[in-house]
Amino acid sequence: MGFPIHRLRRLRQQEPLRRMVRETHLSPADFIAPLFVTEGHGRREAIESMPGQFRLSIDLLVKEAVELCAVGIPAIILFGIPAYKDDRGSSGLDPNGIVQRAVKAVKQQVPELMVI
Repeated sequence: MGFPIHRLRRLRQQEPLRRMVRETHLSPADFIAPLFVTEGHGRREAIESMPGQFRLSIDLLVKEAVELCAVGIPAIILFGIPAYKDDRGSSGLDPNGIVQRAVKAVKQQVPELMVI
């Protein structure tokens, strides 16, 4: 059976239905960039298990966030390993924790960027 000569589109007369069945369209505004933060200054460490991903020190992470915002990425999600871990996860509440400092630095430089 060949391709039909007439394409039946009678169900696509209404805009909500056309939106529902249209092709997928992705743009930079549809993405959240994962960033990995580490202690130090000027550090960029490759993550072996994730090719193309790096652990960045806060100064380099801020530069990366500025670049991502410039190309239209609306949000980043930060991952970091605290210097001190305990069974209660108390470093998550430490105002001087690595992720907390990274959030503060990013929001100072790029306030319009969402940080998750």
